[in-house]
Amino acid sequence: MVPLVYVLVVAGIGDLRVEHVVLVLVVVALSAFGPRSRAFLADITPYVLVALGYDLVRYARRVFVTAERVHACDLRAAELAAFSVSPGVTLQDWFQLHHAPFWDLVFAVPYTIFAYLALVYSGFLYFVDRPRMRRYLWAFAIANFISFVVWMVFPAAPPWYVRANGCQVSMAALPSAAGLLRVDQLFGMHYYENLYSRAASVFGAMPSMHCAYPMLGLLTAWRSVTWKTRPIHVLYAITMLVGSNYLDHHWLWDGIAGIALACVAVWLSGKLLGRPEAAPVTAAAVGSK
Repeated sequence: MVPLVYVLVVAGIGDLRVEHVVLVLVVVALSAFGPRSRAFLADITPYVLVALGYDLVRYARRVFVTAERVHACDLRAAELAAFSVSPGVTLQDWFQLHHAPFWDLVFAVPYTIFAYLALVYSGFLYFVDRPRMRRYLWAFAIANFISFVVWMVFPAAPPWYVRANGCQVSMAALPSAAGLLRVDQLFGMHYYENLYSRAASVFGAMPSMHCAYPMLGLLTAWRSVTWKTRPIHVLYAITMLVGSNYLDHHWLWDGIAGIALACVAVWLSGKLLGRPEAAPVTAAAVGSK
């Protein structure tokens, strides 16, 4: 059992955490309870693999990501060449001068829920459309594992890092919540500061998985839903793309790469699982959507 072996290895190197134990207990319990629970475990296997993969990335980065390989000012130059607001001013620069509490809160919402929403959305699909849930979760896994490789091959500094440090790259740099710190200050809390302090690395801006996740939901749902819910997927994707730049977490190129990654992942998951025709949209189905 892969999760159990992984946890034993992590425990052996003295890096065991509570979430490791919880993951193994959940997998063991689902494996033992019967055919239905084992079928459910098979359905959520992609999510389990991503959880393990993301944890492994912490160790891989120590080997593969070095300061001289991190892209920083060249990304800013590429941003200016394609998307400058004015000479020498990137979209992220402009947002840092033109932000407001209202927009801070608006864009904080998708950033707060995006990882949890993937799990909740999968649970919802389990009950209403299991084939789509499988397609979504395998696309989710494929996108994440491709991103893990890109993070190793093309480590990328986010806009806030380049703004604070210029072209100097230090592997000792600490993660930052960037624009989300304004939300912490607004409410007198340290939620985002603490959350981002636990990030696996500073240099994983490309591709933007914040932008990829909403697109995975949008693309896997497109043929199955009606225009009653399709705009929700579209609005979520657009809000995340704008918010990733507004909050100084990503270059626009990162978002474009994340969207392209989602397209590739959904296409590959279709090849992997086949492409079942969308169920006919009956009057009852329309009402449920």
